[in-house]
Amino acid sequence: MSPENQHDTAEQLDPQFFIAKYCSPILEHKWIVLFTTMLGLAMAIPVSLLVQPEYSSTATTQLETPRAKMISKVTEEISSSTGDRAYITAAVERMQSSAFRTEVLKVIPDRLQTDLEMPLSVQGQLKSKVIPYIKKILKKETPVSADQNPITPERLARLSKRIELRGDTGKGTIQITGRTFDQEMTTVLVKSYIDVWVALNMETNKSLIRHELEFTKDQREEYHTLLKDAENELRLFKQKFEIPPALTSVTDMELQSQLDVLQNKLENTKERYKRIDDIFLELSRKEKAVVNNIKVINPPQVPIVPSKNMRIVIILAGFILGAASGIAPILAWDFYRGNIRHKKDVKSAVAIPIIGNLPTIK
Repeated sequence: MSPENQHDTAEQLDPQFFIAKYCSPILEHKWIVLFTTMLGLAMAIPVSLLVQPEYSSTATTQLETPRAKMISKVTEEISSSTGDRAYITAAVERMQSSAFRTEVLKVIPDRLQTDLEMPLSVQGQLKSKVIPYIKKILKKETPVSADQNPITPERLARLSKRIELRGDTGKGTIQITGRTFDQEMTTVLVKSYIDVWVALNMETNKSLIRHELEFTKDQREEYHTLLKDAENELRLFKQKFEIPPALTSVTDMELQSQLDVLQNKLENTKERYKRIDDIFLELSRKEKAVVNNIKVINPPQVPIVPSKNMRIVIILAGFILGAASGIAPILAWDFYRGNIRHKKDVKSAVAIPIIGNLPTIK
């Protein structure tokens, strides 16, 4: 690089140029910058006090295959295994449904109901706190519903934003994370979700067996009636021809043929009844074996510190915006006036080359 290029590069990176061009105007009008900065903080601090810190708590649950589905035979032992991919996905989708959230809203306490009314966003919190004061000043009272906690689509949407569900199909686990502004209500929200899930899941598991059990019970009664009819038909036949009850063969070929038909009919009916009776006993055992297949591995804990606190961000934003609102017009006005603060300003102001620099006299 030539000496002239090195000299030009050094001039472009001269820190004194930036100090003279940007820092000096700010220092000359430092009271304006200080005033706008304090004004920004004065506006940001009250706003930050209106925004509540957010708390979160997470519970890890493991979903096992229902016991009833793991019993295929009467003599088979019961063992546990994690649910497959489809079972985990279906459970997550069910907990995200409006019907499930409706059941959760029915069981959560009033204190948590009040917490859910507050939106999570900063803008939503400010509106929910400022608008009632404005209406109060204007003396516009909103009508109060007879039901203080009606289940509306808006409340269901707010509940869905407070709960995050993550299913791990490989491990068979589902993480339930709840977010509230009330520190103690965070665990209550997560536990309410788990309680409703356990209750509905038990009913679902039992309903699958009950439907099959009722159908099998009807078939069992039908086969039992056929068995009694076959026994009565054989008994009446033997009484008619005075054949002893324990006797299974006679010398008369025609009677023997009729007797064999009735005996075969009875044996076939007994076999069908025994088979349907075994199925009925198996399903009855399955119904009794249905237990809670949702295991809470890590229960939710009461959070100690907020998971999200926008107060510091709002104060910092007020500080930066306040300072910028004072610095920007100062630099713009200085640029507009064209003040000479550095030798580069002299070069740009006059088309005369600089021959040399005067040394600093001490």
